[in-house]
Amino acid sequence: MFTIFTSVIYFIDNIYGQLVIKPSEAIVLRDQFKSFVASCTGLPNTRVATWRSPLQIDIKEDETERVTVERQTYGLRLRIRNLTRSDQGIWECLGSDLAGRPLIRTLQINVKVPITFLGEPIQYAELDSAVLIKCRVLANPSAEVSWFKGRDKTRLVSSNYERSNDGLKINRVSLADNDLFWCQADVLETGESKDYPIQVIIAQPITSPRIVCAAPCAVEKQTATLICEVGGMPPPQILWFYGQDVPIGTNVISKFIVRGNTLVINYVDETDNGRYSCQAFNDYDRRGQRAEYMLNVIVPPRLAPIPPIKINLDETTPPQRAVFTCRVLRGSAESLTLEWVLIDGTPVQPINGISIDVSQLALNRFVELRFDPVRREHHGNYTCLAKNLADITSTIANLFVEYKPVFMGPDKPVIFSVPNYRAIMKCQFDSYPPPTIQWIRMIRRLKDIDGGHVLIQDNDPQVIDILTRQIGPTLYETQLTYNPLEQDFGFIFECRAINPRIERYSISLRRAEPPQQVRVVEVKPRSNSIQLNIQPPLEIGGLPLLEYLVNYEQIGVPNSLKTLTFPAASNEPQSLIIESLQPSTLYRIQIMAKSRAGQGSLSIPYQLKTFDRQVPQFKILSSDISCLDDQSCLIKWIIESDGGSPISRAEISYAK
Repeated sequence: MFTIFTSVIYFIDNIYGQLVIKPSEAIVLRDQFKSFVASCTGLPNTRVATWRSPLQIDIKEDETERVTVERQTYGLRLRIRNLTRSDQGIWECLGSDLAGRPLIRTLQINVKVPITFLGEPIQYAELDSAVLIKCRVLANPSAEVSWFKGRDKTRLVSSNYERSNDGLKINRVSLADNDLFWCQADVLETGESKDYPIQVIIAQPITSPRIVCAAPCAVEKQTATLICEVGGMPPPQILWFYGQDVPIGTNVISKFIVRGNTLVINYVDETDNGRYSCQAFNDYDRRGQRAEYMLNVIVPPRLAPIPPIKINLDETTPPQRAVFTCRVLRGSAESLTLEWVLIDGTPVQPINGISIDVSQLALNRFVELRFDPVRREHHGNYTCLAKNLADITSTIANLFVEYKPVFMGPDKPVIFSVPNYRAIMKCQFDSYPPPTIQWIRMIRRLKDIDGGHVLIQDNDPQVIDILTRQIGPTLYETQLTYNPLEQDFGFIFECRAINPRIERYSISLRRAEPPQQVRVVEVKPRSNSIQLNIQPPLEIGGLPLLEYLVNYEQIGVPNSLKTLTFPAASNEPQSLIIESLQPSTLYRIQIMAKSRAGQGSLSIPYQLKTFDRQVPQFKILSSDISCLDDQSCLIKWIIESDGGSPISRAEISYAK
């Protein structure tokens, strides 16, 4: 057994002892991607056959290969261009001696790989989810990997973070993870150390996008603005398409302008109708999502002109009818409405012979306004309003109704005045065409249709003014201001409207009478005054009251009669106060009204005495009695001082 062992030792020594490899180290360390050369030589009585790789592949002589051998005088040179990790291992140099015995020599090559990080510098993490921050470290010898966070590189110790061969796992992402992470690698054998920053950004996938069209949307010859509303983190990027995925971008003539999530289409027309879509994506959700929108350009309505209609109403002609047709020549039917309105904007009401037919709106796009029969109050302008989502337009229909003038008021057949005091007479007429209005002074107490004198302001001295004006579309007002003489009373004045048919209204001018007696409602004495509450006479004589005259005197005192004048406040009740009277004195009072027709008759005389200043005067306004039980009652009085001295206390007398 000892002999056999010695033979093995000798055999191995003989095998290795006959070949020489340079470099002479048994283990060499070389950098990755560098070139490497080793030679294997023998003695004159030996022969080097080949180099064998760690994968047990014999290397051939081929200068074009990355790994090749070169034949030398006493051996083979191994040449490796651009070392890789696959070249790491034990290389064998094989040969033989002259007797054919095999010879072998080995060389271990270790390829040094510098620290290399495989991972994106910016990575995205979805909120509240588990995420792997990818950072794979390549190094030879192996590197020890550590993780840090933040600008100050704080070591991660939380259980929410787990290291793996491929990176750092975050079990649940929070907003605090929107930070800078550091992947650090240390190779203790070589002393090499590197760190790699990775910016983690909180991200969300693209949410369901939708396209909205800003109002007013796609109106012809205006701007249409499509907005792609979408969410996601980081902010989404938007691509616009038309039809079958035809990309849209800002063109030279600025027909289309893309600004972020907005597509602006300038000067749209019906050729821009179609399907538009937006593709939204971000760095986290590269696929993203798409939304579509069907754009229909809205054409503003355009109406056909409506010819006017003229109707002549006469008592002898049968009833007549008129029809206006409001027709849409062009415009989008979506949300299209047609409406008839009056000149003040209020809708036309289907009353008094007016009806509106909308049965042809949907099919033939027109409506009709009908008058059956036509009346004089139908005269005027009627506006047809067309409205859709794009615009509002209108056209006017004129209905001209010619009719005899109609007296509208005021119905005052009698006017009162006095000589040399103006008399004002008014008339209103409804007429089309516009009338010529005249004032006629008829023969005394006679209404002759063709007779009378036409009053002219500059020719008749008693005519102060004649004012005629239009106060409505077909309403006219005329006013005659006349200064009558004594002989004018009893005349009939007539206002005439001619268009050329005639309407007339007669007004009789009468002399006004003085007012009747004043009605005294209440007389209230005080210590130094008397208050009269009065109402106007039942008959004022035709002219407004001017003033009230109050005669009063102390009874039994000669030459004490005095008169006070109070302006009349229209024809309303009044309170007249006679002041500066003597207390505890008896007075006689009478009152009368006055107008421009003269003074009226005196009222009946009233005798009353003013109060004494030493004795209070009062009246009980109300009383209230409530008994609490059989033994007691509560009595309340409300009293009012009615003159005399002031009330300082109240005394109550009672008896069983």
